[in-house]
Amino acid sequence: MGARVSAHVYVTSKDGVQRTWLAPGDAVPSWATVDNPNVVEAADAGDSSPVSLSEPSRSGPGSGKAAWAAFAEAHGVATDSEMSRDDIIAACEAAGVVTAED
Repeated sequence: MGARVSAHVYVTSKDGVQRTWLAPGDAVPSWATVDNPNVVEAADAGDSSPVSLSEPSRSGPGSGKAAWAAFAEAHGVATDSEMSRDDIIAACEAAGVVTAED
């Protein structure tokens, strides 16, 4: 079973060609980009089809620890509850999931 959404959400493909609404419990299509990681429930460990989540903001709304933890988890980056938001961002950078800011 792949990642599923926990709320109604509109998803699009990175190229903007595919679009659809998802309801709570719906699986996230492999082509979908979900801008709000707070509505995505992680995939089972054995699932090989990752969710394409947009990188959370690094400041302002949507830039909190929870958003970055969900993003990291969806991209297979190991985190733990003791890590700060900045630690999680650094782990994502080290894993090559995001590019380090200058």
